[in-house]
Amino acid sequence: MIHILLLVPVWLCWGSFLNVLAYRLVREQNIAKPRSRCPFCNQQLRWYDNIPIISWLILKGRCRSCHHPISILYPIIEILTAIIMTFLIILVPPRYISAYFILFSALIVTIRSDIETMLISQYMTLFIIPTGLVCSYFGLLPVSLWQSITGSIFAYLFLWTIANLFLWLTGKRGMGDGDFELLALIGAFLGVKGAWYTLMLASTAGSFIGISLILFGHASRNTKIPFGPMLACAAIIYTLLKYVPICLVCFAH
Repeated sequence: MIHILLLVPVWLCWGSFLNVLAYRLVREQNIAKPRSRCPFCNQQLRWYDNIPIISWLILKGRCRSCHHPISILYPIIEILTAIIMTFLIILVPPRYISAYFILFSALIVTIRSDIETMLISQYMTLFIIPTGLVCSYFGLLPVSLWQSITGSIFAYLFLWTIANLFLWLTGKRGMGDGDFELLALIGAFLGVKGAWYTLMLASTAGSFIGISLILFGHASRNTKIPFGPMLACAAIIYTLLKYVPICLVCFAH
């Protein structure tokens, strides 16, 4: 357990990198260069202003140069990444860790970008679906290649059908193409069953959050709430919870 906790700083740094991916991909910027800059004053950030969580706390959430607020999403994503990846290492059998690491990383990027911009990069969805197919073929996922293929197709078509039916009945778009593509990614890694449970969990959470925001006066019926983060979180929770009983049995012995 101690050696697993020693990886937490690594996961925090990885979360920092995922923040960069989330910010740059949806803005179609180069992910390798230039070095990180303040988006408001364009001042290049010093290395000690890029230390996960610590720098944000020391700077009190503001740019050192222009003092403009720095999004709280940065430390949140770093902490979220560390928590998720730690549970991944603890709960999931070693054979599947690499594939789920790829999936979870893409989902975390999606959470950040969809919350901030209501956009989901296809580099984190459609472009990674083949990885899920390859991993299933080589036994790096607990689903067969056929389950991976059908899971991806089913997930996309089901959500696409629901969205277009909603559009036909109300004349309004209930969700974007990015949500279909995101669920297709999840289906490629988790199969039809995983995609279905993810959708049910995400829909339940979305309804609860939406109703709560309306009741407390923080939103109206016309307020757009990103669905991508709910799908992403639901997929991660579903995946990890599958292995909790196995982990408990291992600890018991």
